[in-house]
Amino acid sequence: MSSNEQPCPIWEDASNASVMVERYFAFEIDRPSSGIKRRDIDEGKLSTPFYSPRAGGDFRLNKPGAFLLEDLTCRQRANLSYWIYDHNRRYRLFDDELPVVNQEWVESRRDRAPSAEDRMLNFLREMIRRVDAGEQRFNDDLLNLLKAAGGCCRDEDFVEMQQYAAERGWIAKRSGSGFSEWHRINFPARLYVEERTRDLDLERQGFVAMSFDPGLKHYVFELGIEPALEAAGYKAHRIDQKDFTGGVVDELMAEIRKSRFVVADFTACKECTDDQPCTGAPGGVYYEAGFAQGLDIPVFLTCRKSCAQAMHFDIDHINRLEWETPEDLRCKLRKRIEAVVGHGPLTSPNGTQEVVDSNSSLAA
Repeated sequence: MSSNEQPCPIWEDASNASVMVERYFAFEIDRPSSGIKRRDIDEGKLSTPFYSPRAGGDFRLNKPGAFLLEDLTCRQRANLSYWIYDHNRRYRLFDDELPVVNQEWVESRRDRAPSAEDRMLNFLREMIRRVDAGEQRFNDDLLNLLKAAGGCCRDEDFVEMQQYAAERGWIAKRSGSGFSEWHRINFPARLYVEERTRDLDLERQGFVAMSFDPGLKHYVFELGIEPALEAAGYKAHRIDQKDFTGGVVDELMAEIRKSRFVVADFTACKECTDDQPCTGAPGGVYYEAGFAQGLDIPVFLTCRKSCAQAMHFDIDHINRLEWETPEDLRCKLRKRIEAVVGHGPLTSPNGTQEVVDSNSSLAA
């Protein structure tokens, strides 16, 4: 994974973040052979790679996003670091799936405080991953990554988190002092992570069936479906987000079974014309929607309006959401989900912040 190791623009040098982005392209800007234009940098079309354990690992930053980092509170910095870590946890095997910290990304996540339960889950997940990888001592980089995983603002938050885990018998010291010795994971911690992950999947997950076309992934999923589910209090899950062995059909059936509902989008192309009419959605979308319906799992059918005529006649009579822009899809889908299955457990009803139990000692 390609990384740019320099002061972190979220924690260590936020006031200089936009300068760091431009400096990355300094030797290429306006050189005819490079094809890089200053306007592309200013408009956010190009981004810079960064690596910072305290910020959650690898990410890319563009100039409009960098400007928003200058006035963040400590809680907002911790929120962004948590979401960068959480993204990398799910996509760590794919180099092209780095989170891009742009204006939209920052605005949608800086005030989304992860719940205390999610912070503890990611903290324990990262500890288990490191211990299983054979780490004998936790150096500064690993400690900083654990702080990002735990959504910690200050060192005091980190100490409170480890004490909470120790009181429940999840972690223990080997010898010596300091957190570097708190790296023995006890069996109850593994049970807790597995049980809570399984239980929460049933409450939180909305499975998404759609074309795997890269252009549609950004246009339909990232700009439309995913933020709609997040605003409604659920986590959007596509089968290509998960690492697995064996057959993809078996895996997607398992994921559908543990989902609260399924969103099946039948959009097959970003733009349709008379010369290039829509060819229709892949057969897999029909299969996944039908499988879910057979299990009495709610299915929300969506389709870009210009592609609707290509839907198969067998489902053409079923109520569906037709949309024209990602914003239109996001608004309509959120309303439909909340009307049918109710608001989910991940966000408060206003959709701006994840629910944190005010009675928890981990609530920020």
